[in-house]
Amino acid sequence: MAKQKPLGNGAEATDRESVKGSGSASSSEIVVERSAANVATLRALAVLIVLVLIVIAFFLGRASVNPDTNAGGAANPNASASGSTNGAANNPEKQLVADFVAQTGLVPGQDFSASLSEENGKSTLAKVAAMVDTPERTLGKSNAPVSITVMSDFSCPMCTQWETKTLPGLQKYIDDGTVKLQWFNLVIFAEQYGSDFAAHGSIAAANQGKLWDFVHAAYNSAGEGNHANYDAAAVLEVAKTAGIPDLAKFEADMNSEAAKAQVDKESNMARSVGVNGTPFFIIGDSVISGALPLEYFERTIQFQKFAAEKA
Repeated sequence: MAKQKPLGNGAEATDRESVKGSGSASSSEIVVERSAANVATLRALAVLIVLVLIVIAFFLGRASVNPDTNAGGAANPNASASGSTNGAANNPEKQLVADFVAQTGLVPGQDFSASLSEENGKSTLAKVAAMVDTPERTLGKSNAPVSITVMSDFSCPMCTQWETKTLPGLQKYIDDGTVKLQWFNLVIFAEQYGSDFAAHGSIAAANQGKLWDFVHAAYNSAGEGNHANYDAAAVLEVAKTAGIPDLAKFEADMNSEAAKAQVDKESNMARSVGVNGTPFFIIGDSVISGALPLEYFERTIQFQKFAAEKA
């Protein structure tokens, strides 16, 4: 039976084999050469580690001063609207935001929606809002400093949530003359749930000065989380609940070509400017997409009122 060799690590085994095969070099010479090689390798490794640490420190430093990120590291959704406060003195919009931030401590994008930065965007918003800036579409005082254009679909569950959960919290701003609401039809669920029937009904209700009563009655009967289904009979029931005085006129107006044409005009206008989902809100020259928390709307109203006072 062959005598078993003692076990060692892989490096030791390789070294033993290389020594045995050399034949001409002494053990001391081999050890010296190997020690020198190890030292050179360690030095090279140390230099590499230092370089890696320098690179990491560089990128960490850049991340810590990125003006387009918020405290949580997420991209600032209002970065294009508000920008950083650097150079604000040369830009009235940035200066306005900087002044508001200094006064309130709020963060644009995170706490409120700042104004759009591009003049073309502001002009487009103004045109959209002007379509429904009429007494029969308005809830609140006509001269309120902050206008909110509500772009909504009657079968949209998130629109129902905003109407029943968020809007009541904004009523105080309507009552004190700070805010006026203006209704804008954006039909999304016509084929699936018949929301165009309800939109036509809103036009008929507006003809009798009862649009917002109709809106409240429709969403309050929709049911939380539901896609409300509509046909002519269902819309007529909403009209009764809303207290529409002349139901015969309401029904005739709802089925008129004029009502259908107006709803199509509004929906097409919304889509032409890139609004394809509901609810969507134009608040002065700021925008909010979705049924965000009440506090976000309140702070955006606060910013728009601040801007109106500075104008």
